[in-house]
Amino acid sequence: MEHDYTAITDVVSRRSAIKMTGAALGVTALSGVATANRLQGRNDRAPEGPYITAHRGYRDVFPQNTVTAVSGSARLGADRIEIDLEATSDEEIVVFHDARLDDLTDKSGLVAETPSEEVLGAEILDSGQTIPTLAETLSATRPPVTMNLEFKDRGPLSWEEFAKRALDVAYRYPGSFYVSSFDHDAIRAVREIDPSVDVAPIFGGNTEESLDVARELDAEALNCSTGVLDRELVEIAREEGRAVNVWTVDSWREAKTPIELGVDGLIADYPHMAAFGTDDDFREHRGR
Repeated sequence: MEHDYTAITDVVSRRSAIKMTGAALGVTALSGVATANRLQGRNDRAPEGPYITAHRGYRDVFPQNTVTAVSGSARLGADRIEIDLEATSDEEIVVFHDARLDDLTDKSGLVAETPSEEVLGAEILDSGQTIPTLAETLSATRPPVTMNLEFKDRGPLSWEEFAKRALDVAYRYPGSFYVSSFDHDAIRAVREIDPSVDVAPIFGGNTEESLDVARELDAEALNCSTGVLDRELVEIAREEGRAVNVWTVDSWREAKTPIELGVDGLIADYPHMAAFGTDDDFREHRGR
């Protein structure tokens, strides 16, 4: 079924317009960009509040990890956009989250064992949108949006080969980008190939191990789950000069604690979570 995502974007924009005034939101004014291919300064969180990363291109608004999701979330004012990268059997870098095609597309099988021609023809969630290449996805947005490239599955490649292929494409993006991953060897490979590219370990457990890797690689950021976020982690990050980005924030309730702890970024499935998390009148109304 074909959907009019331009219309969806307009509706969401209108519904959110009331939240887009003054310092209460403070997200569209924040670019998350310092210099080319570098993140915002490590201890330079904007005073208006955390920047917002569109998780898979606001996956609960748009068909996730698609060209429409990237262009749409940029239009809605996302400071950053997170996308997932995988390799096909013939070594094409595509933007997709799951190891298998089965749950999110009209195809089946492992992405890593499927040729790119078939993967790129897979339709996402009956949306009329298909899985894009990394190059196609990056071409769909422009600065000041910072791209968070999550290395998800290397497929038949080594992480070094995967990183080289992905970075060769990412270098063409005219704005800032950084690499994140649950797999520490993935971000190690990025550091080996190009030490100037910013990296961030992703973790929802094993905090000490992730902190050790961040120190080993001098990572610019820590991308942690709401489940492991606490004041001690934020304080350690501040002392070591690292940003803290929290996933996945889907409501004002989930946004409230990270904002109070002073995190740098919220990784969210919906836009404007920072506004809802800091708006006392909104929370009081919802609590009735």
